[in-house]
Amino acid sequence: MKKKTGYLLSISVIVIVLGAIVVWRVNSNKHAGRDRNDDRALSVTTTVAKLQPMPILMQAVGQVQSEHSVQIRPQVSGVLKQVYFNEGREVTAGQRLFLIDPAPYQAALTSTKSAWESAKANADRMAPLAAKDYVTPQEYQDAQSTADQAEAAYKQAQINLAYTDIRAPITGRTGSLAVKSGNVVGPSDTTPLVVINQMKPILVQFQIPQQSLPDVRRYQAQHSIHVFITNEDGSGDLGEGKLVFIDNAVNADTGTVLLKSQLPNSKELLWPGQFVGVRMQLTVEPDAMVIPDSAVQSDQNGNFVYTVVDGKATIATVSLDRQVGEMAVISKGLKPGDVVITQIPRTLRAGLQVTVNRPHTQAVVPAPAAP
Repeated sequence: MKKKTGYLLSISVIVIVLGAIVVWRVNSNKHAGRDRNDDRALSVTTTVAKLQPMPILMQAVGQVQSEHSVQIRPQVSGVLKQVYFNEGREVTAGQRLFLIDPAPYQAALTSTKSAWESAKANADRMAPLAAKDYVTPQEYQDAQSTADQAEAAYKQAQINLAYTDIRAPITGRTGSLAVKSGNVVGPSDTTPLVVINQMKPILVQFQIPQQSLPDVRRYQAQHSIHVFITNEDGSGDLGEGKLVFIDNAVNADTGTVLLKSQLPNSKELLWPGQFVGVRMQLTVEPDAMVIPDSAVQSDQNGNFVYTVVDGKATIATVSLDRQVGEMAVISKGLKPGDVVITQIPRTLRAGLQVTVNRPHTQAVVPAPAAP
């Protein structure tokens, strides 16, 4: 019995010793692997902080507005005989749009002309008679007054006849037709025959906070302020214009000021009523410190970037002034030539050895417009 117990005890000791050896080797391998990983430098992508001209922008959401919109309404009543344009198409100033049946107005013109010629002849005949007292002054005055009234009626008939030929007062794009030919139209109609919107040039109106008004006015006094228009989400390039209007009062309900920019709109990319993105360039900073915005990181202490100094990653606290597209403008914390890590690996930390994988190709920022 004692021999069996001693045998089992020996086996237990051997198992414990073997287990300890296995655990020691596993831990040794882990430490060795960690040491090898710590010794291996991390590959990173970098760029160099540099000075370059960068615009100072103010962004807003705007709405396109026709600079000149005209509602075409009939000035005389009658049957609409003819429409001379296709709805939705562009028309030019002076182009014929509609014809109201001119026959009644032509007849009225002929009648009033005859009456005026007769009354005028009578007044002319009485003039020498009144000078010789063959007729009383009152009779001559009455004849002259009748001639004057007949002339006024004739001129009004001329105007009414001209009103039957409706022409475009401005160049622009027509909307939908409210009435087709054959219908009776007149001045009392509540709906215009058509609306013409001037498209070239065109306006974009937008609002800015009242706190920004002093800066806008200060830069406007120095030079023209350029305005860039995009889609509402900021994509695309819909045109470039200049600031042409600042409202003379702050909206008390919203604390904002209404501004307007004018654009050529030569390709008619902008449409009245359309919502668009607005980037107003106040000025251009000639020497702005610029890095890709992907390099800027944030924590509870603020913004920072990873730089490479003597082959190691270091942390530099920075002050972010603004973003322009994919680029960040840094006001403090960097100097020209600093090597900045642009793509941040999850394992990156300060003090780690790094090697440059490839230089970062900085996004191309459109050249700011000259003030």
